[in-house]
This record gives sequence, C-alpha cells and structure tokens, in this order.
Amino acid sequence: MTSTRSGEQSAGSDTRARARSILATRSAFQSCSAELIDEIMKNAVVIKLARGDIVYRQGEKGDSLMVVVSGSLKVTKLTAEGKELVLGFVRPGALIGEIAALDGKERTANVTSLQATEAVTIYRRDLLPILRKNSDAMFALLDGLCDRLRTTNDLLESYTMESSARVAACLVRLAGTHGQTSKDGVEIDLKLTQRDLGSHLGLTRETVSRTLGDFRDEGLISLAGQTIVVHNCEELALIAEGSPD
Repeated sequence: MTSTRSGEQSAGSDTRARARSILATRSAFQSCSAELIDEIMKNAVVIKLARGDIVYRQGEKGDSLMVVVSGSLKVTKLTAEGKELVLGFVRPGALIGEIAALDGKERTANVTSLQATEAVTIYRRDLLPILRKNSDAMFALLDGLCDRLRTTNDLLESYTMESSARVAACLVRLAGTHGQTSKDGVEIDLKLTQRDLGSHLGLTRETVSRTLGDFRDEGLISLAGQTIVVHNCEELALIAEGSPD
C-alpha cells in the first residue's frame, strides 16, 4: 500500500513539474517571472482524465481554470436546437476555463477529453489574489483570452468558404497548433472523429469524409484511423484561399 501511494505521489510530482515547465515556456503565463509561476502553481491540483471524461459542463458554476499538461480536449457548445457545435481543440500548454475562473459565473461551454489527459486545476480563490496584486499575471491571462477570441473569429470567417477550402484551412490551422513533425510530414493526432471535424466546421460527416478522401488521393494528406498526416501544408493553404460560396 505504501509503495502504491509513493508511486502515485511521484507521478503527481512529475505532472506538477511538467505543468510548471509548460506554464513557464508554452502558456499565456510564459512571460511571467519564475517566482510568479511558483505562486500560481503553489495550490494547483493534479488531475488525470480518461478519453471521454467530461471536464466542464455548460451552465455549471465555474470556480477554476485548467492547464493542460498532456493529451487533448475538445470544447463544445449546444445550440438552441440541441445540436453540438465543436468550438475548438485544446492542446498541452493551453489554459481552459478562464472566463468562469475570472467572473465566477456559469461555464460557457462543455469540455471533454479526446484522449488520456493530464492537467492541473487552479482554483479561483487562489488565482484572484495573484491577479489583483500582479498586473503581469492579469495581462498574461487577458492575452490568452484574446488569442482564443481571434481563433474563434477565424473559425467563423471560415464558414464563408466552400467546403474543400474550409477543410483545408482547418487542417493547416490544426497542423500549426496541434501538429508534430514526423518523417512523413506533420502529424495531427488529436483522436478526432470525422463527425467532430464536421461539427467544428459546420459540415456533415459525409462531406468531411469525402473531402479528406480527395485530399488523400491527391497526396496532400494520409489517414490512419483518427490520425491525419499533412504532407503538403503549402498546397492546402492555397486551397484554403479559394473563393467563398
């Protein structure tokens, strides 16, 4: 029993160490001092998620934000008609839940893990005193929110494109934000279903499947299960510049 607890503590310490490193180098707080990063991490809580776990529910009261350490999440919202709209995907280094952590009101979206994910939770009660006394931390958080707003605006603008341009633009964007360079190209391993991609782009699963198949046949991408490997980002970018409907 002692050995098991020791192993769990060691794993938690490792996650905390990686979370601190990510906060300092790959997050909205990366411009903050080492002392400030330590203060933010002081009361952070390590969590581990399995694929499909619900992290936040739209409408629930929010009292924290999360920093993703490994894995990935998807952010969704239900329309008035009950249809799921995929707003975006969250990668390691990203913050999620900032809005509710700042105002203490309801969560604005649902967040679900796409794969096994590690993260640390920072509670509002611990975060707000830091933000109040340190403008660097506050502006860092605002910068992160601005980046997300720009991403959302880009997504909305893409809805004016025809379907192949829309899918191409999305692949270029995901390759830049979630891609890992490999010998074959840029691997997007978000464990996305084609239905998720369609919900993100406002397209049917069938349209996404057909478009991805066309790109594969043209040698622009490869498909392996839920992993997409982009071979030619430049050509996809040109397709993304196609004229609107």
